[in-house]
Amino acid sequence: MAPVGRIEANPEEEPRELQQFDYELSEKDQEDRLEEILQYLRDREARHDIVETTTTPMGQKLHWIERDSQVELGKVADPPSDGEALVAQQEGEQEALPLTFELEQQGAETGPPGTVPMVARPIDKIHPQGTLQDFLAKWNRPAPQPRPGTPELLEPPRAGSPHEYAYTSHSGTCYGAQANINTWDPYVAYSDEFSLGQVAMAASSSKGLQTVEAGHQEYRDIYGDWVPHLFIFYTTNGYSKSGNNLGGYNRDVDGWKQYSSSIYPGALSSPLSSFGGAQYQMSVKYQLWQGNWWLQINGNWIGYYPAGLFSNPGLQASAARADWYGEIVDSASHSFTTSTDMGSGNFPSAGWQWAAYMNNIMYQSDTSGTMHDYTPASAWASRPGCYNVESHFASGTSWGSYFWWGGPGRNTQCP
Repeated sequence: MAPVGRIEANPEEEPRELQQFDYELSEKDQEDRLEEILQYLRDREARHDIVETTTTPMGQKLHWIERDSQVELGKVADPPSDGEALVAQQEGEQEALPLTFELEQQGAETGPPGTVPMVARPIDKIHPQGTLQDFLAKWNRPAPQPRPGTPELLEPPRAGSPHEYAYTSHSGTCYGAQANINTWDPYVAYSDEFSLGQVAMAASSSKGLQTVEAGHQEYRDIYGDWVPHLFIFYTTNGYSKSGNNLGGYNRDVDGWKQYSSSIYPGALSSPLSSFGGAQYQMSVKYQLWQGNWWLQINGNWIGYYPAGLFSNPGLQASAARADWYGEIVDSASHSFTTSTDMGSGNFPSAGWQWAAYMNNIMYQSDTSGTMHDYTPASAWASRPGCYNVESHFASGTSWGSYFWWGGPGRNTQCP
């Protein structure tokens, strides 16, 4: 029997009856849908001239391609400048350590000079429901109505059940933004749900919201596992359609140009923050530089989205907003509130070593490259009984502007 797409419960989740939303389709139609997605991934891999294939210490398979092969009749651009490496951050007795990715670790196998890595997708572990277009989208369902009280400019991604947010933003002409994100391994209850923390640049256009996004995400449907990955995403049209030069995750669609040979979309990191123990954080920075939206992770420029992907008005010349937020998706496969964690799964009141945070939140208001401390009026949570946020902007400490964020989902205040 050919495989079909299916929604899978986390092995730790309480056994419950799930509504497999494609139940009205014939088994043959479901087989065809999944095969179209898997063939799409095979075809994307086959179109690259792979120089070498390696395996990371945690078992992730990587293909190495010539860096300049990503640009037809040209070469990948050079980044703004040497970045400042992320180091341990001390505030009183609170010490946060820099997150380390696999290829940065001693003894990790890398490709030849002049090549860059891309993840070889684990085809046998990927089995989402929905169409190929669903799979390429920010989350694979039709668009919902915005929740009452949602900030108008947020324009939640096109999804079926609600996205939930712990969120703050800076409005005004922007050329970059950054923050340190405290990294955890959140519990995600179902394979068609995700949990993430991210930095994003956004601007409105005639085709809808345009964004470039990056952060830390757990999402089994696209990665084939229950662990968090470095992710990138972009949209040129308000999340309405994904595909080559339109929008999508990581290297699943054309658009992204990989520069770094050590940090890449889909990368794994270890260790992560632990309850009552060591805390790890990842620095995320976007900057518009010489016609490209460059992404810096932990002081390393890892690659960019060409600004030519976007329109003007839109992200082609600048952003109109910088966003920092945690986000989860509550699956359409069940009628009850999800128990998927946002952040660490603890509410902000849990504080140091227990709750997630973002600190040193900054934005760039001109083309000089200078970052400014972020001092907004407030932060916002879409459903505070499930997930919440606590802001400490212009704190006067080494953390600068920061906020605690997250929550456990289903609980007595969020049935």
